[in-house]
Amino acid sequence: MKKFWCLLLIAFLLIGCKAESDAPIGQVTPAPETPETVETSPVGDVDPDAPPESEPTPEEIPAEGDVPGAPSDATPAPTRSPEERLYAYIAGMTAEEKIGQLCMFGFSGTQEISADFKKILQEYRIGNVILYGQNVSRTNGDGGFAQCKKLTDSVKNASRSEIPFLISIDVEGGRVTRFRWKQTLSSAQSLGKKDDSERAREQFQYVAEGLLSAGINVDLAPCLDVAEKPSQTFLGNRIISSDEEIAARIGLACIEGLHDGGCLSIVKHFPGHGATTADSHEGTPVVNKTFEELMQYELVPFAEALSEADAVMIAHISYPEIDEAHIASQSYMFITEILRGEFCFDGIVVSDDFRMEGLRKQTSLKNGAVQFILAGGDMILCGANHSYQREILKGLTEAVENGTISEDRLNESVYRILSAKMRLGWDPFENE
Repeated sequence: MKKFWCLLLIAFLLIGCKAESDAPIGQVTPAPETPETVETSPVGDVDPDAPPESEPTPEEIPAEGDVPGAPSDATPAPTRSPEERLYAYIAGMTAEEKIGQLCMFGFSGTQEISADFKKILQEYRIGNVILYGQNVSRTNGDGGFAQCKKLTDSVKNASRSEIPFLISIDVEGGRVTRFRWKQTLSSAQSLGKKDDSERAREQFQYVAEGLLSAGINVDLAPCLDVAEKPSQTFLGNRIISSDEEIAARIGLACIEGLHDGGCLSIVKHFPGHGATTADSHEGTPVVNKTFEELMQYELVPFAEALSEADAVMIAHISYPEIDEAHIASQSYMFITEILRGEFCFDGIVVSDDFRMEGLRKQTSLKNGAVQFILAGGDMILCGANHSYQREILKGLTEAVENGTISEDRLNESVYRILSAKMRLGWDPFENE
């Protein structure tokens, strides 16, 4: 029996040895992995002493769709300012188009523009027009507004330019109203006596809304002239007050009202008609005052209102104590040194009507037009006299062609005029 158990034990040992020898030759049964031997590092060399990597910040995470390492798109062109874009637009205009922007001309007729004026408007690319009482049929049932709208539409339809017109008229209240209004328009003097800024603002907002309905977007108002005795001047009740502070306050309210109603304002008649009894329609008034004296009185309303005014009309008046050689509308001293320099005004400077004797007794229309621009003016106003208008255009064209008016000087005025048109809603960049 003992021998039997010994043989059985030997058999079991032999079976275990055979099982181990059945593995293929050269194959090593791997040892079980432990946590210390599990591969966790990325492919490549790893500095065992390096600190662990931090989580990426949101700025470092690629945007959806981006491929890390892929080349970026081309660098976008820098954004140009509105000023740069407008100057680029002006650079693309012809000299003829620019000269046309310097003019605000009148014409006859109430239903449509005359054939003569249509020819001038199209030939010279006139950029702005002015209406007078003769252009408005105020006896019509609605006071002339619908008729005037047809007239201004005919002006716009005759244009060969994409640049819109400034279409102006003078509505001041009192005896200068042009249309028949449903509400009574108080005179400037009446507004000054009430000294109610809100009333003045409301009246001129009402005026602006009426003008827009007739296709007009500029009012040549208010008068900022002051006079110790207004009744002795040719302006009379068109003067707000003999008190320069009241004139400034009410004048500013009138400008704000026009803006609220959607119109531009041209204030007048810088540097002031109040110190003379003469009428510049009939001759050249002379005012013997120094600049210091004007600053103490006549210029006070202008100084207050110029921050809001879109344009200033320059009078044909002589001030020999300030500029012995030139009337104000021809004076570099008044336009550039005083108005632009002293008062920092960068809006449009408009001449008084070139038909007036106050100018024509001093110089020719051709020379007057050129000198006005060289003095710093921007826009020449001339009513319905087409021979005068052609003389003005001839003078400007020759001066631009021979370099008397430089391209930079021309562009400066065009920039101011087009900027005003943009404030009325025109967008020269809409097709960019």
